[in-house]
This record gives sequence, structure tokens and C-alpha cells, in this order.
Amino acid sequence: MYTRVSAFIPNSIRQEFQRQLIYNGIEMNANKFVGFLFLYGFFLGVGVAANVFVFFEFNPIIAFSVSFFGFVGIAYLLMKMGSESKGKFVESILPDALRLVASNMKSGLTTERALFVAGRPEFGPLQLELKNASKRIASGERTENALRMISIGISSKILDKTLWLISQGIRSGGQIADLLFQLSDDLKEQIALEDEIKSNISIYVLLILFSAVMGAPMLFGVSSFIVQVLSSQISAVPSIDPASIQSGSLGPISGFASGDGATLDPDFIVMFSIVMLVFTTLFSSLTIGVINAGKEINGVKYIIPLTIVALIVFFSARFLLTSFFGNLI
Repeated sequence: MYTRVSAFIPNSIRQEFQRQLIYNGIEMNANKFVGFLFLYGFFLGVGVAANVFVFFEFNPIIAFSVSFFGFVGIAYLLMKMGSESKGKFVESILPDALRLVASNMKSGLTTERALFVAGRPEFGPLQLELKNASKRIASGERTENALRMISIGISSKILDKTLWLISQGIRSGGQIADLLFQLSDDLKEQIALEDEIKSNISIYVLLILFSAVMGAPMLFGVSSFIVQVLSSQISAVPSIDPASIQSGSLGPISGFASGDGATLDPDFIVMFSIVMLVFTTLFSSLTIGVINAGKEINGVKYIIPLTIVALIVFFSARFLLTSFFGNLI
């Protein structure tokens, strides 16, 4: 049944989920997984839409869309974050792994044996890939092809480019051990340069964090309180005789005193502030992800913590203002 449901899903979406399953080491049929995900997302959306329509009289189409796409989107984001985290870890230990393989080859071990011995537990997911590559070479597969297969299960552009360079070196007949030593040194220099860049731009990350969790919530809290005060004071203004307003005897304030202009609802301002804070923390988190790791997906993990802190600051600011200036309302 799940496979039949997945047939209605675009092929590009199924292929993307298949890649994420491979990156996360989940041995499951991609069509069945996609069918399961979308089918249960559909039923979840129908259930949520029916409940919010019955109990809250909310638009069922919007509720269904948010629930369905939210369920599928969260599942994809969790898989994407897992694959990116796995790739970042491999990139961090890749120089040491290359140096170990090169040292093994320098000591006289064959290529497949050098890869197998280099597959240590501290290398995490790279351990299994190195041992699998060793087995492929021992079974008669070409060395460059076996090495290129390592990057299939790991989402890392650096690893893919490194393996491509090694494959080109093998084809050209170069000294593989010397090439691995050189690549290891280059990767270490690149990692050191990236760390230096991160330290130089850390001030920008702090500014973004401060504006998202302190500046914006406090400003929204003050502005929403001011609107509440103005709304309560305007509503307390005594009514003016319509005859005096029509005759113009009140002079230039007649237009203001007529009360024709509609006042803003304080509850609407509070809800607007909350929505804007959610979007502010969302884009701030994505920006931090780009600055720290070069990809927006790496900032998704900051969205919920930053949103919670921003809302706490917002309601705390309103509480303090209400405590000290509540007599104005």
C-alpha cells in the first residue's frame, strides 16, 4: 500500500528522501518510507483540520496544510540535520584518517589492508565505509571506484572532492601515500582557516542573537504595552455631544473627539508581535547557520530555543511594565 501511495509523489522528492535514508544509514525501501510518511501525514492533517474546525471554527484547509506539510517537513529536516551532522563529523576527522591510511601504506601494507586497519572506532561512520572499501578492493574492484563509493553514504562535499583527487592520483600513477599526506595537511590548513574565520565573525553572531532574543522582544513588549495603554485611555474618554461636533464648536479637536477613527485592538498587537518574533528568530537562526557552517540547515536546531527565549523576554517585559505602570490601563 505504501509503495502505491509513493507512486503519486514526484520522483525528485522520492530520490531526495532516498539520499537522506542512505546518508543516515537507514536500511529501508525509499518508496515505502515516502508512502508511509505522506499517508500518515495526510491522515494527521485531516484529523487536525476536523478538530480545530469543530472546537475552534478555524479554517480547515489552512489547518490541514500546516499539519500535513509540517509533519513531512519536520521529518525531512530531522533527516537532513542528521546527515549534515554526520558529514561535519567526518570532515573533522578526515585529515587524521588520511594520514593514518598513508602511514599504513608507507609501512608496507597493501591498499586494501591499509584501509581496513585505518577503520578505527573513533572515526565513527567513516570506519564502516573504509572497511567496506577495503572489502571491495579485495574482491577485485578497481581501487579508485571502491574509494569513490565511500562518499555515497556520507553527505560531505569535502569528502567527495578528496576522494575524487585520490582517484585522479591513482589513475595518473602517482605515489598514493605522499598524496594522502599532502591532502591531510591541506585539509588541516583549511579547517584551521575556517576556525579563524568563525572567530573573526563571532561578533556578528552575538549581535544577531542579541537582537533576536533581547532587542526585538523588548521593543515589541514596550510597543504592545503602549498600545494597550492608549487603547484603554481612549476608550475612557467621555462621549462628546454630536451636535457640538457637527456645529464645529469644539474647534480643531472636533475631528479627533468624534471618535470616527478605529483604535487598534491590543490583543491583535500582542498576536502580531508573537508572529513577528517567531519569524525574527527563524531567519536569525538560519543566518547563524550560514555564518557558522555555510548552510541554512545547520541553523534549524537554534529555532526552537531562540523562539522560547524571545517569547519569555517578550512576556517578561510586558509583565514588568504592567506591574509598574498598570494604573495607566
